[in-house]
Amino acid sequence: MKLPRTGQFLLERQNMIYLDNGATTPLCQGAKEKMAEAIASFGNPSSLHTEGLKAKALKEESRALLYKALNARKEQYEIFFTSGGTEANNLALFGVARAKKYKNPKIIITDSEHPCIDEPARRLAEEGFTVVRLSTKGGRIDLNEFLDAMDEQTILVSVMSVNNETGAIYPVKNLFGAAKRINPKVICHTDAVQAFSKIPLNPATIGADLMTVSAHKIHGPKGCGALIVHKEVLKRRALLPLICGGGQENGMRSGTENTVGIAGFGGAIAENLPKMQENIEKMRNLRAYLLEKLPEEITPNLPENPAPHVLSITLPQIKSETALHALSAKGICVSNGSACSSNGGGHKNSVLSAFGLTEKQADSTLRISFSTENTKEDVDALVLALEECLSTLVRFK
Repeated sequence: MKLPRTGQFLLERQNMIYLDNGATTPLCQGAKEKMAEAIASFGNPSSLHTEGLKAKALKEESRALLYKALNARKEQYEIFFTSGGTEANNLALFGVARAKKYKNPKIIITDSEHPCIDEPARRLAEEGFTVVRLSTKGGRIDLNEFLDAMDEQTILVSVMSVNNETGAIYPVKNLFGAAKRINPKVICHTDAVQAFSKIPLNPATIGADLMTVSAHKIHGPKGCGALIVHKEVLKRRALLPLICGGGQENGMRSGTENTVGIAGFGGAIAENLPKMQENIEKMRNLRAYLLEKLPEEITPNLPENPAPHVLSITLPQIKSETALHALSAKGICVSNGSACSSNGGGHKNSVLSAFGLTEKQADSTLRISFSTENTKEDVDALVLALEECLSTLVRFK
């Protein structure tokens, strides 16, 4: 396939309206600058010479910024950098499950978790763990259902903070508090990948022992994430490393660190942290504006407590894949679900089904996800394109 010339590619990029920020976000300038600095400081951060110390300083600068962004205390939590949210979530589930010999262990998750939670849970169920999936119909979690499931055999509760497809904010603080009252030893984990920088987030405030975040959802690079771990979990030796080797990241994640990615993560945090509340309000206003302008034939899927940056919409008898391609041809990028669930893994409609959509409705659903780079003009262009889709695209029975 012949690749476009650079000038043509840049022209296409400038004309593109990108509304798939739940999948990934464009690199911000702060991330690019820190990544360039890390490329220049090519040393191994474990080396004790000058170049190694430069690389280590960049890594530790990013760690300090992440502590600040999460308002987490170093005396209470440790931060371990990983290759992304998937590895951090796998570390949380497998690391807790395999750290000790448990008798009749139970794990509680929801029926709409990201595949990198759901798949490890399936594996553990095959190994003999009891896995309970809480209902999230309408974007809600019933506390009574949770209390019925929770007992002294429960070793781990893992509930995402914000659903990546519906934008539902789940009541993790209430769930984790209730869990600890029933079993003080239970470990509580939240996948906060879609929540980080979109809602106020503090692991101590919500009672999280483990928390997952990722760089590329906040205008940082792909291939870098982190697991935030309460030191009490480490003291109890209740988290086992997945990757063993040279003992990097205090022995929790061996392997030469991705200094460029970690530095970019810090650069993204540094650029966005001072204006986080302003950014949240801007995305919330864009979402509200789209809801106001949305054609009547299109049904928004509205959770009670929505995140500011995600809106799920169902088209009237038009397949989402058809609409996605039609929008893409107009230079508008949206998605028909989680990018991590669109590769034939069997997860494509499970979250939407859990929300309460039929299979046909799920097959006609698009996700629009905003960043602070979007504008009302982007929304206007999307609405016009959707109106054209309604009048021109083939509908199924």
